[in-house]
Amino acid sequence: MPLRRRRSHYHQLTEFERGRVVGLREGGFSFRDIAESLARNVCTVHDCWQQWSREGTASRRPGSGRPRGTTEREDHRVRRMAVAHRIASAAEIRAAVGTTVTQRTVTNQLLQGQFRARRPVACIPLPPNHCRLQREWYQANWRTE
Repeated sequence: MPLRRRRSHYHQLTEFERGRVVGLREGGFSFRDIAESLARNVCTVHDCWQQWSREGTASRRPGSGRPRGTTEREDHRVRRMAVAHRIASAAEIRAAVGTTVTQRTVTNQLLQGQFRARRPVACIPLPPNHCRLQREWYQANWRTE
């Protein structure tokens, strides 16, 4: 059975760290030594060096796929609104955030932030004093035989 290689987190290296990887590797350091000095995974350092060897550049390649519709700040505002207003719908959060995002984007952002839909409350919760009085009444009137 072939060995499985751990997934690299090459994208987590900063531009400065990528330059250090190339410089240290050209200086004769091992991948393990470089990884320890940068506090990164050996696979990450190796992938950076491989890209430098193939392409002659260590800069990060642009990601594939559709560009983001919202900024990180807008995403953060959506999540904060969901926490502050627990019963607000996606449409209400969208209106409150005030940006040009769609309701579907807000819904996706809430799902990504682990905010699930909540079921409406079936009845009004009783105050603690009422619960205590009800429990005392049951204990006084419902004797088990």
